[in-house]
Amino acid sequence: MQHLGLLFTLALILINFWGVTLVTGLVWKNRWLALAAGPWLATTAFYAVESYHGLGDLRGIGLLGTITSLGLVILSAMHRVPAWLPERWTGRLASWRAEFSPRLLLEPGLVFVLVTGYALLWRFVYPNIDGSSEKLADFSYICSYYSGATIPVPDAWLHPYLSTQYYSFQHYAAALLGRALGLPPGSAYNLGFCVLIGLGGATFAGGVWLACTRRWIRWAILAGFVVGGSGLSGLVHLVDRNPSPWSSMRFIGSAPLDREPLGSLLKAYQEKYPRMELPGEPFSYSIYLGDYHAPLSSYLLVGLSVIAMLLWQRDQRRRYAAIVGATLTWTLLANTWSLPLQAIGVAAWALRNHRDYRALVPWLAVGAASVWLAAWVYLSAFTSAASGYGTALRLVPWDEHTPPLLLLLFLLPTLGLAVLGWMSGEAEGRWLGKFWLLMVAFSEFVYVDDIYSGMYNRFNTSLKWWPLIAAGALLTLGPIVLDRCGRRWVRSLGLVLCLYPCSFVYDLALNWWGGNKEAMGKIEGHYFLTKEMFPRVLINRLKQEPAGIVIERPTKDAFTNSACLPLFAGHGMWLGWLGHEQLWRGYREDLPQRQQRLFDFYNGDMQDPLPWLQGQGIDYVLWYQEADSTELWRKLNEKLAPGYTWVELFTHEFENGRKLGYWKVPSRGGVPAIR
Repeated sequence: MQHLGLLFTLALILINFWGVTLVTGLVWKNRWLALAAGPWLATTAFYAVESYHGLGDLRGIGLLGTITSLGLVILSAMHRVPAWLPERWTGRLASWRAEFSPRLLLEPGLVFVLVTGYALLWRFVYPNIDGSSEKLADFSYICSYYSGATIPVPDAWLHPYLSTQYYSFQHYAAALLGRALGLPPGSAYNLGFCVLIGLGGATFAGGVWLACTRRWIRWAILAGFVVGGSGLSGLVHLVDRNPSPWSSMRFIGSAPLDREPLGSLLKAYQEKYPRMELPGEPFSYSIYLGDYHAPLSSYLLVGLSVIAMLLWQRDQRRRYAAIVGATLTWTLLANTWSLPLQAIGVAAWALRNHRDYRALVPWLAVGAASVWLAAWVYLSAFTSAASGYGTALRLVPWDEHTPPLLLLLFLLPTLGLAVLGWMSGEAEGRWLGKFWLLMVAFSEFVYVDDIYSGMYNRFNTSLKWWPLIAAGALLTLGPIVLDRCGRRWVRSLGLVLCLYPCSFVYDLALNWWGGNKEAMGKIEGHYFLTKEMFPRVLINRLKQEPAGIVIERPTKDAFTNSACLPLFAGHGMWLGWLGHEQLWRGYREDLPQRQQRLFDFYNGDMQDPLPWLQGQGIDYVLWYQEADSTELWRKLNEKLAPGYTWVELFTHEFENGRKLGYWKVPSRGGVPAIR
């Protein structure tokens, strides 16, 4: 039955996205642009409203949106103009249908459904939102926005502070989806991830379809984006004995290089240079990993800006330039790390079209300013918080440059396409070839100086910049090199450079078939917890309690299956992962003290914990972990009895009477937590 419910939910998502596309098409009359821009515009509209007043539960909005979407779908499929429609709207409706009929939307919709379905294959089989990577950190942001409070919302991992310290627009979008459809937070994470991947594929395809005429080349380029790895995807099997999807992404600095003879040769070469950890995680690897991480939005925004640029160059409508400008502020909201690349790309395009600057530049500014105005409440708090991070663009120290051969191997498809574009004989190809070579050079000589140092000094920069540059080069140069170039040898080499990274499919397939599938179909994402009796019983009971602030025994410091059980039950926490909260909050001095206070409390070392709990606004104290012994329970229960009520769920008679349950403030009232 749960799978039938999942299919119904997916159908609702598809209908609503169809409706958003049709509404957007009333203004931006291109099906690819409407599909790509519609979700951004709709999310921005809700974001603007909730910056002044939180909307809480949105299931009524979800129902209204579904009914409206169905009506628009029917209207787009009708062959006759409704008799009740005013005559002045007849022509507009006809032109709208000419672009957005179900038949014409079939191909964009097919791309969206196929790529979303591919992502769902991963999330359905491996749905756990656990501590193996950044999943729980991303999940905490979605849970923060699930409160439906006024933006900036309370931080679900750090009561009572607001969530102003991180770019989280796509996390808001997942929470918006879940709130509108009445989904549990974990389901919103997994399904929101699949939708985001599907939109990434459809947005990328939009740019390719507009620039490329031959169908098989379109699908080949799209495959290079969705399942293609780095330039080392195939080579890694010749230099490492036990490669994995991780191997080719984290090759520079982490590869063992233990396979003879190429491995030892590369290892000897690499040891001539200072060791630097320089990873790159492309779109395909992110799908496998399953992290709802901010860099995913950057791919969508690059594709969206390319679609709008191509359409502007066709008829120079100002609304297309406004979308290009809007991508700058959306980048600031969704993934600020890629803002330098997005800004350089938009500036280069504007410079390329400098003769039309009077029509172009003002509307770029209008687009950027409009989104900024819609989100200025959050952006004012975010930019103020970000000023304390101390990050800045700096020149790469001479001894921290990438070894040239490793850079060439890692970015071989990108560099190869850039050179082929330069030699394509097409004016646009020559310009784009030079541009992407300059972007690679920029990433090699400039980096974002953050808290990392030493061998990790450029870690975050290469991780986020190189895959985005590779995707942008494939998107813009692929159609020129493979489809429009008159030189056959250029087209042949371009096809090899496009398809060679798809050898990454082999590593992905091995991991898909060989992984632990015990959580298959548990789309709420908490099977890693609920497969054990104590957490399972506790989550189900906490869902019945009014939403509040929870503490549990901490585990140092991050990347552990801790600080998450209350989130799955719809509650907030006094402290989540210490390592991440320190990173996000500029290493505030009080955060380690918070964790130490939790250790003191749970170890029974706090003399009088009641005033502390009440002063911190803690509503629930969980007791379910292995270290939560019966002896400690007796000690704490005596101290908490005057102010908290013990709710016992289970006593394990074979483990010295070990108890499962929680203490709660007796006066807690209101509605149950979000399920």
